[in-house]
Amino acid sequence: MNTFSVTHACRRLFGAIAGVLIAVALGITPAHAVLSDGFFELDGNTIDPSGASLPDDWNSFPAGQGHTTRITNPDLSGGPYLGIISDTNPAVFRGGSKDIQDISAWRYDLGSSPPKDDMLHAYAAAYTATTTTATTTAGDLLIYFGADRASFNGTASLGFWFFKNPVARNDATGTFINPVTNGPATHAEGDVLLAFEYTNGGAVTDVHWYKWTAGHLQDMGTIGVSATSVAGVFCDADDKLCGSTNGGALTIPWNGVIQAGQFFEGGVNIQKLLPGSDSCFSSFMATSRSSDQPNASIKNFLLSSFPVCHLTVTKACESAAYQSATNTILNTVRGSIVNDGGGPLTNVTLTDNPTFDAGTFGFFTCDANGLPTATPQDPATLASGASICYRGKYTSNTLSTLDTVTASASTGSGSVSGTASATCTATPPNAGLSVTKICDVDLELVSGKLALKVNYSGSVTNSGGLALTGVEVCEAHEQTYTGTQTPCDVTHTTISIGNLAASASAPYSGSYYPTQALTAGGLSTLADPELSLFKDQVMARGTKPAIVGGGIENSLPNEATCPLCK
Repeated sequence: MNTFSVTHACRRLFGAIAGVLIAVALGITPAHAVLSDGFFELDGNTIDPSGASLPDDWNSFPAGQGHTTRITNPDLSGGPYLGIISDTNPAVFRGGSKDIQDISAWRYDLGSSPPKDDMLHAYAAAYTATTTTATTTAGDLLIYFGADRASFNGTASLGFWFFKNPVARNDATGTFINPVTNGPATHAEGDVLLAFEYTNGGAVTDVHWYKWTAGHLQDMGTIGVSATSVAGVFCDADDKLCGSTNGGALTIPWNGVIQAGQFFEGGVNIQKLLPGSDSCFSSFMATSRSSDQPNASIKNFLLSSFPVCHLTVTKACESAAYQSATNTILNTVRGSIVNDGGGPLTNVTLTDNPTFDAGTFGFFTCDANGLPTATPQDPATLASGASICYRGKYTSNTLSTLDTVTASASTGSGSVSGTASATCTATPPNAGLSVTKICDVDLELVSGKLALKVNYSGSVTNSGGLALTGVEVCEAHEQTYTGTQTPCDVTHTTISIGNLAASASAPYSGSYYPTQALTAGGLSTLADPELSLFKDQVMARGTKPAIVGGGIENSLPNEATCPLCK
C-alpha cells in the first residue's frame, strides 16, 4: 500500500436543514446526527443518486468544487472516486504490535493477510457543521469512514484510528515515522480508536472506543447501537456514532461485485464523542483485527494523511510604487487566511519573505469579496469556516519581487500552516536631464594687459522620476565637432553637480579666456573686431540607479552665444 492523502472535505452545513425538511415531508424521523445531517448517505452502499449535490456518497465525491478538497487515488486511473485509498502495497502488523502501545513500538511486514482480514480499500471524509440543528451544533466535526475487504465470513472487526500527529510508513524498516520531523511516529493526546464488530447478516453488534491520554490507551467503553429507520444502519441513542454494512451483494466501481459484509461504513460526530476536543487529526488508519479489544491481534492496515484541521492563505500584490527619493519599490500586498478545516484555530500569525516594513502590517476583517477592509480584526481565534484578511508593505531594491507569506495557527495539540506567493512588479518612471546656459563678456586686467573673459552660468534639472548620482556638466568652447560628438566627447571642462533628486535643480557657473574671435559665420574678425562672437556648449550627464540597470542619462547640448559688443 502506498500512503496517499485521504482528503478532508470540510463543508458548510447549507444542506443539513434542507435534508431534515425533506425527511419530515416524507414522514421519516431523522433521529441521528451523523445519519441525517444532510452531508452524507450512510446507508450501507456507495451509490450517490444526488450526484454533485449534497448529500455525498463514496461513488461520486464531487471534484473541482470550491468547498471540498480531495485527492484521486492514482490506482483508480484518475477516476472520480475521491477520498479512497487502495492497498497497492500490502502490509500486515507484526505479532506483538498492539493498540495499547505507542506508535513508535509498532512494527509491520510487507505482505497480505488472509482474505477475511485483507482490506482492499479504505475511505475517509470530514465535514464541518456551521448551522445548529436539532441534532448537530455549528462547528461540530463529522467524519465518515469505511473499508471493503477481500472476503467475509461470520463476524468481523474493523478499527479506525484518527491520529493528531502525522503518521507515515517506512517500508525500509517496517516502522512508522512522522513525515514532518522524520523521527518515529508517536501518539498525541486525544488520538481516537473506534473498533466496530459486525456480522454478515448486516448487524453492527458492538462499538468499542478508546482514547490516547496521559501516555496510554484509555478504554472509554462500549457504545451501544441499535437499528434505525434506514435499513442496515445502526446508531447510538446520543446521535454521535453510526455504523453500516451491506446485507447482500453490492457493486462498487473500484472493486466490482462484493458479497454481504465485505463493505463497511461509519460516521461519528467527534465533538459529541469528545466534548471540548480540538479534533485536529492529521492521519487516518483503517485496520482489520481479531476483536474490538485493545489487546486484539491487528492484521493488515491502510494508512493515509487526513488533515482535518487546515488553513488556506492567499496573497496578491495590491500595488508596487516607485520611490524616487530612494530608488526603491514600495510593495503593498494583501490576502486572506481561511480556516477551511474542522476545528477552531488560535494565535494566527503571518510572516513575509521579504519582511514587512515596520508598522505596515495588520489583520483586518474581510469584505464580501475576501478583501481586507479598514476594520482591524483580532487574530487570537479563528473559528472553523471563518476568514481573516491582512495587508502589509515591504520595500525592495528590484523592480520585480517574488514574495511569500507563511500563515500559521495553533490547533491546541499542534499547529497548521500554509504558504502563498505573489510577484510584485513596478514600472519605473522615465529618466531625464536638461541644462540651461547664458554667458556674457567682461574686460579684465591680466598681468598688466587687458583681456577678454567669457562668463557662463546656468542650471541642471533632473526632469525625470529617477534620482541620479554623479551628475556633472561638460562645458566645451572653441571646439570642432565631428559626427555625433557632444561637449562631453571633446576637450571640455567638467563641473561636478553631485547627486540630483527627481525634479531637483542645481546651478553651475564658470569662465574662460577665449583665444579666438570669430564672426557668426566663423570668419576672422581682425578687420571688424566689433563683430566678434564667442560660442560654447554645455551638456549634463548623470548615472541612473542600479534598480533600472544603471547606465548614463545625457541631456541635450545647449549652446550660448556671447557677442563682444552688445
